[in-house]
Amino acid sequence: MSEISVRFKAKVSNISLFDAPFGERMVKLELTEEREMPEPMFVRSPDSEISREIAPIISQIMRMFPGASPGVMRVPRVTLVLTEDEWEKFVTKPSIGDFFEITISNEKIELKREG
Repeated sequence: MSEISVRFKAKVSNISLFDAPFGERMVKLELTEEREMPEPMFVRSPDSEISREIAPIISQIMRMFPGASPGVMRVPRVTLVLTEDEWEKFVTKPSIGDFFEITISNEKIELKREG
C-alpha cells in the first residue's frame, strides 16, 4: 500500500501563553491558511434603482471588516499547544507571520518552516 499524504502551507497567526488547569504554563501556536473570499453576489432586478445604489455600498462594507486583507479570509488549520519547557527548547522560535509547510501522512505529522 502506498503512503498517501496531505500537504498545505499555513502562517503563524497567533502565539499566546495561558495557564493550564493543572498549573503549568502553556504556549499555543495557531497556524492559519489565507484564502480568497468570493465577492458578495447580489440578485437584483435590472429595473430596480435602489438595488443599483445599494450594491456598491454593501461591497464597500464587506471590505471594511477587520481581521484580514480585503477579499481574504483566515482559515484555522493547525493549533499546537506546548508546555513552556517544550517551547524553550526551540533554538529558533516561530514568530507571527512565519510560514510552515504541513505534511500529514498515515504515520506522522510534520511541520517544516519555510524560508
